[in-house]
Amino acid sequence: MRKFIAVLGIAAVTMGGCAGAAMADDHVAVKAPAPAATTKAPPTPAIKDSDPKLKYVQADKLVTITREGKPVAKVTLASARYTKNSGTVVLSVAAARPFTIDPAMFTLYDVEGWENDPVQTKPVRFETGTGSLKLTFAGTPADPGALGWVPQNGKEAVAVWERS
Repeated sequence: MRKFIAVLGIAAVTMGGCAGAAMADDHVAVKAPAPAATTKAPPTPAIKDSDPKLKYVQADKLVTITREGKPVAKVTLASARYTKNSGTVVLSVAAARPFTIDPAMFTLYDVEGWENDPVQTKPVRFETGTGSLKLTFAGTPADPGALGWVPQNGKEAVAVWERS
């Protein structure tokens, strides 16, 4: 029993010493000032490919896009791979300003006259600089013949890239 009381006494003294040291540290520690709040400017709104003020000019594989005479983007057909019942195309996008492309506005025309939609449907935002957009067309009923882009609803295609 004496050993038990002695052990309890030593434990109490040890714990009390630790608590005192911890309390002493609390009083000595100096908190660093909170960092100043930083505010980020909201992102620049992106111009949508459906904007009626956009002008599209196609020259071979390149489509130049301007708005009120100012450059917006250049879209180039970088590559296209076709099989009997599918297609995969990659477009290179060089954006002069933030620009959004809606993949749902692309159509893969096949030799039987079918218009096939890409698997991707969510609009893609491009910041200033260069990026790429990969579109996959699966389950086309006939051989793919051309890729078309009709971003402005009710208007004609702004670009058509024929299969070579």
